[in-house]
Amino acid sequence: MSVRSVPVAVLLVFLPVLSLVSSVTAAPAAPAPVPRPAKERRLHVASAEASSYLVNDWNQFQENYLPLYVGDDDPRTAWSLKTEGIGEWLRVHVTPMEGATKVRLRIRNGYQKTPRLWEANSRAHELTVVLLPSKTTADVALKDAADWQEIVVEQPAGAFEAVELRVKSVYAGKKYDDLCLSDVQLYVTATSSDNPAFEKQHLEKITAWKKERAAAAKLFRTKLGQSLPIAPQYVAARRGRRAPEPENPCPSGGICWMSYTLERAARAAGKGKHTPALAAAAELARTEFATMTAVKIAPRDKRAIPTVDGLCTPELNACQEDPCESALRLPMTRQMGYLAAEALALVEQSGLPSYADVIALKPPRCHHDETTTFAWALRDAAPAGPGGVGGGGGTTGPLRALLLVACGLVEGREGPFPTRRAQLLVYGTDGRLEVVADEDEAAVLDWSQGANGPKLARATVTANDANGDLDIEAAAGTVATK
Repeated sequence: MSVRSVPVAVLLVFLPVLSLVSSVTAAPAAPAPVPRPAKERRLHVASAEASSYLVNDWNQFQENYLPLYVGDDDPRTAWSLKTEGIGEWLRVHVTPMEGATKVRLRIRNGYQKTPRLWEANSRAHELTVVLLPSKTTADVALKDAADWQEIVVEQPAGAFEAVELRVKSVYAGKKYDDLCLSDVQLYVTATSSDNPAFEKQHLEKITAWKKERAAAAKLFRTKLGQSLPIAPQYVAARRGRRAPEPENPCPSGGICWMSYTLERAARAAGKGKHTPALAAAAELARTEFATMTAVKIAPRDKRAIPTVDGLCTPELNACQEDPCESALRLPMTRQMGYLAAEALALVEQSGLPSYADVIALKPPRCHHDETTTFAWALRDAAPAGPGGVGGGGGTTGPLRALLLVACGLVEGREGPFPTRRAQLLVYGTDGRLEVVADEDEAAVLDWSQGANGPKLARATVTANDANGDLDIEAAAGTVATK
């Protein structure tokens, strides 16, 4: 029916409606958000990795030449190599930025602890600078001079989260071939919001890490330190990719990643002494820990795990930074007692939050500044005795596995936010910690009998990406991670 055939009365009824429709469609669109202007800000180093670094027996801790020392703003420490350095690389990670257009690097080239050491060791001459993830590349030359010097690299506006320095040539040292780089500072021009307090935390963590390493060096010089179940130093070597991996095996995320890393770990280990522990861990993850019971834990050995090269205790805010990228992750409680089942006293308790609730951040304690750790345990059945199955008055068998989930508020670039982290610990028949698994990797631990008792000798770390697979062992020498 055409409009001309509609009676006038009917049109009069519809006119208000047509007018309303017209006014709705004619409403102006909401104004587009005003883009944040680009601003240069200092980004402190969140983490660092390198193709290799120097390790030697006489200098194991405070000046151990690890890559992270380039972020401490201290010329007395340095990233150092037991090679002239050509072909080696250093990768420095920072808070991810959006709309980044320029990166200004300030570098202290060489080992600037003293003028004599600066001359004695090699310094970088030509570098290839790579901005990540854009892969913008620039070849630059450094002066053979002490103190700070600057490099500026620009890229099309986009994401920025790391810079890689590849060594093309060096200035030879008068006494040593060791290539050294003391410090790297990054100033990034980007449109991301600014949070100086969050950035300052990165530097504070590096400073605390240095103090912990100095304390560990002092501890391991004593008889008490030498009696610890861990060695003073471990080295990590990347195994590299061995076979093609699925593009995204866990689109749902979460516990799927723990199952996937345990599956990869079982394939890498093959049939052997670790098969039962890995199978137990995989079954717990598959059933989402349904057979585990909520407990309170009282470790009999409350000593802190010392800061040791190659070992790490993961932090709650690993989504912002991961200090354990090239290390074996030990229990996140940071207490020695969690390395052996017999050193833990457990009390089953009712009324505690469920695993699902903690993962969903439902408990109020997950929204506090102070981190809270919830725990669930799996015990073997009690051995049969005079009283029948479970003899001995209803006692339980040995501890077989612990699930730890920590939650709380962490500081982010946009302010504090709640998060959580899960870690599964499986103990062997000898009571020693044998498997450590989380959503990022699964590790299998091997122990040896030393003069002072069992000691962690080595570990095989299998990540959710084969590029992160590591072999860890107590050893000294040049650490290669290529």
